[in-house]
Amino acid sequence: MTAWFAGWGFRAAAQQASFADCWAQACALPAPGLCTFALLESRRQTPAWAALHDWAAQAVLHAVFQAWPESALAQIDTPSLSPRLVQRFATGSVSEALALHAARSHAGSPAPEITLVLRRVVSADRQATLAIATWPSPILSTGVSS
Repeated sequence: MTAWFAGWGFRAAAQQASFADCWAQACALPAPGLCTFALLESRRQTPAWAALHDWAAQAVLHAVFQAWPESALAQIDTPSLSPRLVQRFATGSVSEALALHAARSHAGSPAPEITLVLRRVVSADRQATLAIATWPSPILSTGVSS
């Protein structure tokens, strides 16, 4: 079973359509078995948090939400690089850093190789971003657990 760790970056004005647009861009990927939505703790105080939560309740039935402080993202290397985000958050992409951080926090030991299966995508209205990290499934092609 594949676990997805979806990092969400968004502005306070993001709407359900912003999140739906990002998710639609991710739909080319194989469907996840488990999905954790990672976001910044500070975003829980915005109207967009309610929009994300309401959209997810309709679109992704078994998503679990985890919020992280901004300090958790500092110095996480990301493929995308925004100078503005480096200055504000000390990382190049909030959504990519959240996805990687959430996956690493759930990986256990020994840690599997964590990869971004979806680099940062941006909603058409530029109000939300999404990146998805995961690691290889322990199920072999025969369907037997390793």
